Amino acid sequence: MKVRIASAGTGKTASLVLRYLELIASGTPLRRIAGVTFTRKAADELRVRVGQALEEVLEKGRHLEFVAPEESRPLFQEALREVSGATLSTIHGFMAQCLRLVAPMLALDPDFSMLGDWEAVALFEEEWHTLRYLALDPSHLLHGMATDELTEPVLHLFAKRSLAEAFEPADGEENQRLLRVYQAVYAAYEARLGARLLSPSELERKALELTRNPRAVKRVLERVQVLLVDEYQDVNPLQGGFFAALEGAGLHVEVVGDPKQSIYAFRQADVAVFRQALREGEVLPPLKRSYRHSQTLVRFLNRLTETLAQRGWGFSLEEAPPVEGVRPSRGRLEIHWVEGEVALDDLRKQEAWVLAQRLSALSQTTRYSEMAVLVRSYSSVRFLEEAFARAEIPYVLQQGRGYYERQEVRDLYHALRAALDPRGLSLAAWLRSPFGQLELAQVEAVLRSSDPLKTLERDFPEVYQRLHQIQTRLRTMPPLEALKFLIREPLMAGRAYHDFLEPRARENVDALLFYFAPRPPQSLEALLERLELLSRQADAGDVPQSGEGVQILTVHRAKGLEWPLVAVFDLGRREPHPSVPLYLCPAEGMALVQQVALAGTPAFERFKQRQKALEEEESYRLFYVAASRARDTLILSASLSRGQPEGWARVLEAMGLGADGQPFDRSDYLHQTWRYRPLAPASPGQAPKAGLEAPPWLAARFAPAPFPPLFSPSAFKRQEWEPEPLLLPDPEEGEALPGRARAIGTLVHYAIGQNWQADNPAHLANLEAQEVMFPFDPSEREGIMAEVRELLLAYQSLLGHALPWPREEDYPEFAVALPLGSTVWQGVIDRLYRVGAQWYLEDYKTDHEVKPERYHFQLAVYLAAVREAWGLEPQVRLVYLRFGQVVRLEPALLQAALREAMP
Repeated sequence: MKVRIASAGTGKTASLVLRYLELIASGTPLRRIAGVTFTRKAADELRVRVGQALEEVLEKGRHLEFVAPEESRPLFQEALREVSGATLSTIHGFMAQCLRLVAPMLALDPDFSMLGDWEAVALFEEEWHTLRYLALDPSHLLHGMATDELTEPVLHLFAKRSLAEAFEPADGEENQRLLRVYQAVYAAYEARLGARLLSPSELERKALELTRNPRAVKRVLERVQVLLVDEYQDVNPLQGGFFAALEGAGLHVEVVGDPKQSIYAFRQADVAVFRQALREGEVLPPLKRSYRHSQTLVRFLNRLTETLAQRGWGFSLEEAPPVEGVRPSRGRLEIHWVEGEVALDDLRKQEAWVLAQRLSALSQTTRYSEMAVLVRSYSSVRFLEEAFARAEIPYVLQQGRGYYERQEVRDLYHALRAALDPRGLSLAAWLRSPFGQLELAQVEAVLRSSDPLKTLERDFPEVYQRLHQIQTRLRTMPPLEALKFLIREPLMAGRAYHDFLEPRARENVDALLFYFAPRPPQSLEALLERLELLSRQADAGDVPQSGEGVQILTVHRAKGLEWPLVAVFDLGRREPHPSVPLYLCPAEGMALVQQVALAGTPAFERFKQRQKALEEEESYRLFYVAASRARDTLILSASLSRGQPEGWARVLEAMGLGADGQPFDRSDYLHQTWRYRPLAPASPGQAPKAGLEAPPWLAARFAPAPFPPLFSPSAFKRQEWEPEPLLLPDPEEGEALPGRARAIGTLVHYAIGQNWQADNPAHLANLEAQEVMFPFDPSEREGIMAEVRELLLAYQSLLGHALPWPREEDYPEFAVALPLGSTVWQGVIDRLYRVGAQWYLEDYKTDHEVKPERYHFQLAVYLAAVREAWGLEPQVRLVYLRFGQVVRLEPALLQAALREAMP
């Protein structure tokens, strides 16, 4: 394996593009090169960059320092044709592509589907609860072992499964018990996934299984000759094992990345995978030219990486080669300390104000929209928002975390929960929300009563009626419509819930509707369950705000981005070490095996200290990522309480840039220490700024259209005459399974459209093989086919008598679309044909009763479509096959039906 280190800003993507060009020029077809990176966005960008480079080579004969040999032109022409279909994907995308090639060898369905992580967790939790229930039986093998106290450890271990192919217990009976229970739950979870479902972690495990099957590996190597992996510092152990196994089998693998930027341990990334490649692979010369940073920032970053590497804080000297700047820009570095004998939160208020003042001053040369403020934690954001509002600096808060725990989202969750079961916590939350608007004491009085609902009805009748109205409406609505109702219906004295929210909260609520619209839950219970599961997603963030202004975001969100000016705020914040129920440690001498230690077992403290050291190391790498986002100007600010630097402030102290340094100011460097002074309150006499005048259309509401934008006359008929029966959903397609009557109608119409005969065995065999027959057992099929044959015989008996035959022009299954009002009506005419000068429009019915009025509107739409498109006036007829009866419909009746439905 060939390995290259590429520090921030050194043109890593450009180097990959050049490598593509070299490989193509040497005779490797683009279709045999797989490019793999960490995100879809990065993969799409790489595809675009490769395509542009190929075009430039064909036009100019070169791209950057690459010069194409004249004889290689046909190779580049071929590559340009292949670029849209080339393998440029995420790691999981490449794994899935390999698995689909060899799926039967691994007992997989080639058309397997991917589960999201949250769905995988939900399935695993179900299996865990099932095991706990079954283990209550004294005869169960795990009786007395699958207890409630293991819930958190079992789920935590499941979340860490990308770190190891197998878990082993460290010393201690509790660890053995945990692993035995976990393995039982995981086996049930795998059985539930079967051959058609894979979550990301199970995809990785299957990919590893592929590498141990010689026939499967051979098949992959026939398709891929070279594998280029970007952002290799972000891979997890299972992914690293997969790439190493392919390389060991003969695939040419080249990886590029930067150990200094390995910051995704919370996604199970492990920098040890990159370091193993450095130890065992062929190390290529590092990329040393920074195309991003100004000269001042290059010097600072070199000094930063050297300081960190010398102390072993996050990376080694070998992983931190110095870089040289290419840009002539001199740039600027500012370091601001705020120190005092008060609490850190008080210091942070002044620190944010100092930063706001500096950004305001620098806005003379750099627009606010070209600035970003990076924070380690969203806990720091409130100080910035307060200072920026005070300084009148426009800002945009980029995506944060904890979206599904936002107040507006939880309000809707509890409103749904209270509608189903109006008691307990959800009722209390609903009463305190904009829906109830009760004071805390009033809520307490309601909940403490012997019958809270009766008390609510007696003391707060309006609130009770509102709850009753919500309960009544939600029982009759699909879940997505119920969510819309809660958000948009003016339930509170003419105001909707939406009207009580700030703009940011409104964006989040709208995003909730967009999230559920493509795949709406089947019931309110399912919607509540999904909201509860999503609330546990640590990386689910707010909707990013739009607009102009300083961008505020975390360092993790800033990875891969850059700005002319970047400020890193609150360097004095400590590294958090949240408690977890268990710790892992790689098993000595065993690849892809992790030992597990629960609290109270002998290895727990040792494993905990090891994990704490790893988190500290990643913290220093996170600081490097933050500092390297700036192109021209970097501002660092830190608070120092009682002279003790914490967090990243320790790094500045180690670099000799601490708070005790002398103030220094020149064109490219500012170092300033500010003594704590409480901020003066905003002047009470200052008149508030006049708001914008509300436009006249602000309160306007769009009235709902009578029909959807695209609708079918037959669906309108069902809505009006035949309420939809309760049908079971097809788990694969999400469509309703056909009943017997629908199957018969489908087959008869299809056979008539094909001019198939009831006495032709081949025709009947083809009908029986149609997909609509799959849900029925052999005896049901036999009965359906007998009825279909009778109806076809009835149709054939009408031909040449009630139904003219032969025909000069004949159009079976004739599709039409007719715009009427705000709806396009789309349908299929069973038969449109001409005999002599007369045209006929016919609709065949397998109904058990003759009721032509049911179809007046449907056939009126078909008649109007034929009139408008072809200028014809056909005779419109209903053909009732069971009765051998042809009913002619007068145009006046049809026109009346159209007017009634479309006033």
